[in-house]
Amino acid sequence: MDEKKKYNVHKIALLGVLTAATIVIAILESFIPSIGIPGVKLGLANIVILIILYELGIFEAIIVNIVRVLVVGLVRGTFLSMGFFMSLAGAFLSLGVMILFYLVIKKFSIIGVSVLGSVFHVTGQILVAIIFLGSGYVVLYLPIIAISAIITGVLVGFAAKMIIKTGVIKKQKEKYNF
Repeated sequence: MDEKKKYNVHKIALLGVLTAATIVIAILESFIPSIGIPGVKLGLANIVILIILYELGIFEAIIVNIVRVLVVGLVRGTFLSMGFFMSLAGAFLSLGVMILFYLVIKKFSIIGVSVLGSVFHVTGQILVAIIFLGSGYVVLYLPIIAISAIITGVLVGFAAKMIIKTGVIKKQKEKYNF
């Protein structure tokens, strides 16, 4: 039993480091100006979320994603604002779709799963904008932002794939038996 607890401590520590990484990446990314299209971000924190989903599991990815959105909202002073709810909706919808296509459908590569997650992230954001602004015209922005989501989804998925390929998480799992 003590051995199992010891190993759980290693997993918790790893998740703490990965959670911190998602928060730092998200905050740093918020200082990067949009690339020609207002509101478009690269979604670099999702590299870590994908790695967690593929290497550590659904529950862990959900928890880290929730903590990231909450902490970034608090640190940036956007907690409970329209931007916070857009981020929250995007994070939940995106991760839900990624889980569905990764675990249930199983026909997509990590890059395909990332692209779907990215597209559904912006879809969730648009839905919240419609609710907050009380106008369906916001949906006209979806095709433009979806194209950028496909491009960033490919980049994020590729980065996650390359990091997973290094075996860094797998080695930790083997070494500490979790």
